[in-house]
Amino acid sequence: MQLHIERRAEIALRSLQKNEQNQINRALNELLDLDRATLMQSPRLNILASGFSSRKLFVYKGSPTLRLVLTFDDDMCVLEDVVYHDRLDRLVKREGQE
Repeated sequence: MQLHIERRAEIALRSLQKNEQNQINRALNELLDLDRATLMQSPRLNILASGFSSRKLFVYKGSPTLRLVLTFDDDMCVLEDVVYHDRLDRLVKREGQE
């Protein structure tokens, strides 16, 4: 699988501590090693149920505290953002209340 990293994800990656960057880099390498069918079966990947976008957003557990927000286009995986799981949970809950 090919990986494209959006600018906001690059900025988020640079702002992480070194150990967090290492955890995310390991997770990204795991993503690249999997084909899409296998990845869709992974317990670390979930669809993001939200009305934020018309695209299907997925969340991949990059570390115990960080999540990778992804989209897919054929054999291309797009890293949209890297967020802390608690912040992502708050955003999703807020969207569900509106």
